[in-house]
Amino acid sequence: MQKINKNVVLALLSLTSLVFLLFQLYYYKFYLSQKHVVRKFLALAASYNIPVYLIDPFILGLVAKDIEQIRSSPEGPSPECKYFCAPRDFTTFALLDKTWKHEAGLFKTAEKMGFQWLKIINKDPRLDGMDDLSGIEIPLHYIFKLASHAIHLVVFYERSGNYLWHGPLRLKQHMDRNFVPFRKLHFGRYSGAYEKPELLLVSIDDLKVQIPKNPSSFLEEMLHSRFLECRYREARSFFQLYPDDASLDAVEFRKKAKSLLHLAALTLNNLGVKFWLSSGTCLGWYRQCNVIPHSKDVDLGVFIRDYKADIVPAFQKAGLPLKHKFGKVEDSLELSFQGDDDVKLDIFFFYEEDDHIWNGGTQAKSGKKFNTLRMTRKIITNTRERWRQQNVNSAFAKLRKLIPTHPPDKKLSKNETLRLAMRYINFLVKILGEPGLQQTAVAARGSILEFFQQAPHLQSMEELTLIENCGVSSPGVSSNIVECWSETSFP
Repeated sequence: MQKINKNVVLALLSLTSLVFLLFQLYYYKFYLSQKHVVRKFLALAASYNIPVYLIDPFILGLVAKDIEQIRSSPEGPSPECKYFCAPRDFTTFALLDKTWKHEAGLFKTAEKMGFQWLKIINKDPRLDGMDDLSGIEIPLHYIFKLASHAIHLVVFYERSGNYLWHGPLRLKQHMDRNFVPFRKLHFGRYSGAYEKPELLLVSIDDLKVQIPKNPSSFLEEMLHSRFLECRYREARSFFQLYPDDASLDAVEFRKKAKSLLHLAALTLNNLGVKFWLSSGTCLGWYRQCNVIPHSKDVDLGVFIRDYKADIVPAFQKAGLPLKHKFGKVEDSLELSFQGDDDVKLDIFFFYEEDDHIWNGGTQAKSGKKFNTLRMTRKIITNTRERWRQQNVNSAFAKLRKLIPTHPPDKKLSKNETLRLAMRYINFLVKILGEPGLQQTAVAARGSILEFFQQAPHLQSMEELTLIENCGVSSPGVSSNIVECWSETSFP
């Protein structure tokens, strides 16, 4: 039998391994790459006429730099794979809920194409507070996974006010939390709200895909898209105590106030001025999910650093003449614009100091000025102090239950509680450590309170004190202040 050359066998094995490795690299690059997964997903969506559009912040950031070239070239700027070929875990698309039907066939087709999928549903917040409807669940997110890449499909809903809303991504107990790295998702940590974007069909890396017409504006909107749902249940409870004003005047005022708020938001957004609901308008939203009918105005807040001289001309151009101007830019500025009839818009400017925020106010009739302090750091400190005090009081209450006194419900101060607890602990220590006291305790088992109250010589022992930095953090920005019990010897 001819002897086998070991070098030849080794060379053949090495060559085979190299060919297999190259095949794997080729397979990964062309069949399991981000572009390949996106292509298959777009084909899946097209087969069911689902108009998805790209909202992935990473890819849109790249597209925004080349947007003019992409718009001018129907086939894209270049044949090279520039946008969809980076090694990433996710690509994010959006879907407007009303533009498709939730067909089970879609998911069966996805499985045949090799996708694993996950559907995340949750309660419809628009029905919250309605006992007969509040349990209805709606789809909020879909995830389609192929090999190591996943498509995150965010479901947008059109809400009253002509804006798009998406819900948070909250996994239920039975769901696989290792399905994909959920913490890396760009959408889903909280609810978001967006202006309805105008879409543009473009070719990116030889893939036909819809994107927001102005990617830069969409990315800027992402930074401030967090949405806080109104407290519908609390509002209904409020109206049970204080019936809502449903008079014709109240309905008409609310209609005008909302129209004025919409116009103000449009004007300030066009100027790039960030604002928020303030004063009575904010109270109405928080307390009763509506405009307070007897307020007769709309209140907005703006940081003075965002003030622009174009604000007054812009509102006048929008048909809202300036009614009052109080204060100066450097101190207590307030602008008031006249809307329809007696409804006016008040814009309060807020000033930031080292430890607080404040805004000025002026009484229109008398011209008297007021300064309203909006404490920020002090509020956090006070909240932390209240938390600390509540925990200390709770600890004293628990300790009080363990101390025998006569009568049992005798009220004790904190100082008395500590001293009696110290004496009681020392008494128990003596029982365990001294035979004589053990015998006395056995003999006086039925009258331990008498012995405890007649033991003044036990007072000068170890005493319990409070110390800091024991490992239990308190809430707040600065959560390093903590408390616990420790033994300290006193002479």
